[in-house]
Amino acid sequence: MPPVIDHYGRTHFELEYMLPNATVRSPSSPHSLTVNEVFAIIMLPIILIGIFGNTVSIYVYSRKHMKKSTVGFLLLSLSIIDLFVLLAALPTFSIYKLPFLPGYNKIGSFHTILSAFCIVYVYPIGCTAKMTSQYIIVLIAVERWFAVCRPLQVQVWCTLNNTIRAMIYIIVVAVVFNAPRFLEFTADLSTGIVNMGLSHSANNKWYFILYYGIRSIFFDTLIPFTVISVTNIQVIKQLQKSNEERKLLTTQQQKDKKTTTMLLVMVILYASCHMFNTSLKFVNLIFKTYAQFQFTLFRVLHHISNLLLVTYSMSTFFIYLIFSVKYRQVIAAVVSCRNVEELNTTSSRGKPKTVTVKSTSSNGYATIKSV
Repeated sequence: MPPVIDHYGRTHFELEYMLPNATVRSPSSPHSLTVNEVFAIIMLPIILIGIFGNTVSIYVYSRKHMKKSTVGFLLLSLSIIDLFVLLAALPTFSIYKLPFLPGYNKIGSFHTILSAFCIVYVYPIGCTAKMTSQYIIVLIAVERWFAVCRPLQVQVWCTLNNTIRAMIYIIVVAVVFNAPRFLEFTADLSTGIVNMGLSHSANNKWYFILYYGIRSIFFDTLIPFTVISVTNIQVIKQLQKSNEERKLLTTQQQKDKKTTTMLLVMVILYASCHMFNTSLKFVNLIFKTYAQFQFTLFRVLHHISNLLLVTYSMSTFFIYLIFSVKYRQVIAAVVSCRNVEELNTTSSRGKPKTVTVKSTSSNGYATIKSV
């Protein structure tokens, strides 16, 4: 292995600084695992389960009777984006850090070329998908706020066309905001050698402070968390009020409440899993560099942050299984080789569907489709 020339090095796997395989192991303990390798092994099954779960969710929510509602379309979109997040995380956070890959840490080997490709091209795509996922969660929180707290306006603002339009805006903004990430590193894919571009915090302090720090904290953290917090606090208050009036709720309104509870769990889990990442960005701004690659404690916290991010993208599959009756029905139909499209007819037999708001009770609930 070539020696490290300076703090930034020549090849990314020699540097914690560049999100690679972690500290070079000591010759006296060639079989010991580094911190990066341990977390890579832990993340691998989580990511694979998440890829399977989101693939199942895409199938379920792409059924005709599921995707025609606003909530169904949002969950379909979220499943697709989370699948992209996990597919990007698979090589970036796990595969190329596994010590048993061919030519591990050798210049020009399959391992170094793969890892160079991941850090230059795959990682920015993962960041774009992550930001898109964040704002889909914001969109879900706003939709629930309208459905629960402003039921008479939900049919005006939360239409499928408006939701599709908002989704397009989110994707465009995420792509534009994350485009500079493709300039953070350059690589020679014939050798696997990586050079630092905009990510060099010493040479590009303006980029580190304005883009990585301030932009990231505002647009990846403060704005989505503020919207989510304000809307969810009001939704929770309304849910508590409706609990006191449960006897006054119709069957459809009770189903809507279960849908709201499911989405509320998703939003709260999202906020919990992203807090570590947010805290690390504040720490990096204080140190004016990537603290996770300077101190062992922050290095471990950085890996825990990434672990929580992929855990969230994996967990939505289990949330749907627990809270959504229709989700379980579609999966059961597939397993038992039944016609999935018949579920819509069966579930609605003798129960006319209503999607218009004629009146609302004092609990403030609108009649909407549950998923």
